[in-house]
Amino acid sequence: MKMRYLINIAVLLLVLISFSASYAATSTYDLHIAKGIAYIETNDYKNAVDEFKAALSEKPDDPIAALYLGIALSRAGDSEAETALKKALALNPGEPRTNLELGILYFTKAVYDEAKDYFENTIEIAPNTEFSSKSADYLRLIKERSVVKPWAINISAGGQYDSNVVLNPDDTAMPTGVSRRSDWKAIVYLRGKYNLITKESYEGSISYSLYQSLHSNLNDYNITQNLLELKGSYNISPLLTLKGAYAYEYVLVGEAFYDSANSISPSLVISEGSGFSTVIDYRYRYARYHDDVLFENNSDRTGTNNLFGITQNIPIQANLLARVSYSHDEEHTRVDYWNYRGNKGSAGLRFNMPRKILENTLIDLTGEYYSKNYEGVSPSAGNERDDQAYTGTISVTKQLSQNYSLTLSHLYTSNDSNIDSYNYKRSITSAFYNVRF
Repeated sequence: MKMRYLINIAVLLLVLISFSASYAATSTYDLHIAKGIAYIETNDYKNAVDEFKAALSEKPDDPIAALYLGIALSRAGDSEAETALKKALALNPGEPRTNLELGILYFTKAVYDEAKDYFENTIEIAPNTEFSSKSADYLRLIKERSVVKPWAINISAGGQYDSNVVLNPDDTAMPTGVSRRSDWKAIVYLRGKYNLITKESYEGSISYSLYQSLHSNLNDYNITQNLLELKGSYNISPLLTLKGAYAYEYVLVGEAFYDSANSISPSLVISEGSGFSTVIDYRYRYARYHDDVLFENNSDRTGTNNLFGITQNIPIQANLLARVSYSHDEEHTRVDYWNYRGNKGSAGLRFNMPRKILENTLIDLTGEYYSKNYEGVSPSAGNERDDQAYTGTISVTKQLSQNYSLTLSHLYTSNDSNIDSYNYKRSITSAFYNVRF
């Protein structure tokens, strides 16, 4: 009996000791938070930073301590503020105060595009609050300070190594004698855009793009693409936006006229809130192909393409966006063996790297499956052609400054066809330096 009594006393003491240790740890954390907030209120940011770092040492993944550390660093003008606030946002993406503080941080740096995004996020997350009211005030200041240019210019220059030179990257006809030959090429891409009209509920623009590739050895297959686009959008409501585009494309291969195309592309964007959105697309395209010494019977592919697609954008957390899409297209040409029905599915992830060494680095991963069932009998094989293409892409963009960035990417495609001459594998490695004005 006495032994049982002693055991009970010992258990009770252990529980009390454990509870006391836990309570002491919690009390210490709470004390650091309270002292840090007090230091912020007296503008003593150095001591505030020390207190919040001490709180984080006890609870490394605590969003409150991370948020207040970011606030203290931001008020002190410390360059570590952005990292701390983005960590807090990753821990709790739905916290309006964190979005507001990031907006203020970028506002003080005069990076108004980034600031605008975070202020708008705050209003969406916490409407009719002091946070949204303050965000609205900052948005008005941005509108007053920002000088909106009616034009924009983007220039990309770099190089690619293509393991299997195919005329276009969208699996159109493979030129005889070129398929399964590798080559280096230099690429210059220029795009200029002018805003014709910009209003609160609608806008319109015109743009011109020039793409030029210069092969190291296969000079006859240098591509020059000219693209003229007219775009417009109309906000039907806060949740619905109607967009439309007309495009004219003119392509030279070598110095020969290869094809021209006209396309019309209306789309409907449905915003579901909290970053979720659905895009419904339709595209009508008429392409006219021309025969040449290198591309005999190219004109057989002249015809129309109708495409229907849907894309869902899914924000997983503040710096991570997922997207899934499906599209169905039908090609109708002059000769039936180029006619096909296609089904494409894709999924991708886009995220900003959180590590300090990779700050302002965007990574994009995409996987795609594209099935094409041709209707006519191929003259080279005597049967209908069926293709299954699998494509994976990784792209890494490092923002060097507001106007300059560096992009590295790799694309791999494997096309499985029931006709041997259309089986191929292809990889493209690219490096580009980008400038925008």
